Amino acid sequence: MKREEAATAPDGMTRFLWWLAAADVEVLKECSTEKERYRIVGISVMVTWMFATLAWGYFFSTIVNDDMAVAGLALFFGFAILSIDRTLIAAMSRTNGGVKIMPLIFRLLLALTIGLFISQPIVLMLFKKDINAQLELSKQTKLDAYREQLVKLNAGQMATVQQAMDEGKVQLTQKTAETKAYRDAYIHETDGTGGSGRIGESDIARVKKMAYLKSEEELEVLQHSWEPRQHQLEAQLAHMHSTDSVKETIYLGTLTNGFLAQVEALQELTEQHPPVKQRYRLIVFIITLIEVMPLLSKILMPKGEYEEKLVAATARGITAAQLATGAEKELLQHYQEAAMAADKEMVDHVFNATQDIRREQAAAMVKEWRQRENGQYQDLWQQVKRLLLGKIL
Repeated sequence: MKREEAATAPDGMTRFLWWLAAADVEVLKECSTEKERYRIVGISVMVTWMFATLAWGYFFSTIVNDDMAVAGLALFFGFAILSIDRTLIAAMSRTNGGVKIMPLIFRLLLALTIGLFISQPIVLMLFKKDINAQLELSKQTKLDAYREQLVKLNAGQMATVQQAMDEGKVQLTQKTAETKAYRDAYIHETDGTGGSGRIGESDIARVKKMAYLKSEEELEVLQHSWEPRQHQLEAQLAHMHSTDSVKETIYLGTLTNGFLAQVEALQELTEQHPPVKQRYRLIVFIITLIEVMPLLSKILMPKGEYEEKLVAATARGITAAQLATGAEKELLQHYQEAAMAADKEMVDHVFNATQDIRREQAAAMVKEWRQRENGQYQDLWQQVKRLLLGKIL
């Protein structure tokens, strides 16, 4: 007999799958036709558990750099999803061969919500290469837009500095050209190609030489005065460019490859490429269906031997509990009645045993009451009650 029981006893994996399916092992062992069906339900729950753990693991890997922390969080939240699925399956109740509509709708909505959330990290993982490429493009686009904002922000100050630079350079260029013109006029005058046609230092040549030397001195003064001004303006421009570079570096550091950035990149991909959008919806639907699969399998599975035995066992348990409660109430009532009868008997015995003593005390009270002046009958009655009943009244 023991060998037969050992041969028909479920193995560890089967018991684990039954546990995932939220089935009563002791009841299910007696149902030969139901064992495989609940193994299938357990497998569907296990697949959902694996998907949830994988999704949570990828989700936390985008925001946490510690692998041990990612693994721990993934296992914890995966087990939380498993607990919710087992609770939904265990809470499935059938009445007269049908399913209660409102609890069923609530469970389906909850399962769909969980499925849609879990599907997002899975989709990001499947489209990882395309999303990474889109992230780089998005970063560059955002960086270009940020640079344009910086240019607009510094436009006024930049224009003022650049205008001062341009004005100084134009003034220096004009003075250089003017000095060169004076020098050429002086040279032409000395070599005989000038207006006078004379060779050598003539009066006209000396006048032009004086004009050339004066212009050259003015050019040197202008150059000496312009150089520090030029360095100052160039330093201002360099400082502005350096500040913008630091701001760009800081802004670029905020453009991470986190979960929200990947979701945004995926949205851009689906908007730019309609085929990707169709595949994305299909994958979300499939993953959501996997999450809802345990509940659907429980709903679609016809009522069988296990449910009948479970209902019978539940009814027996309820009946036994009701009978036990009734028995306890009856026993308590009997105890109270017996205690009341025993107390009455004890009181009668005490009164009978002390009858002579109480008569003597009562007679003494009456005698004392009669000897009082203005004695009230009410006072006598109060003393008698205290004698008979003590401090109860």
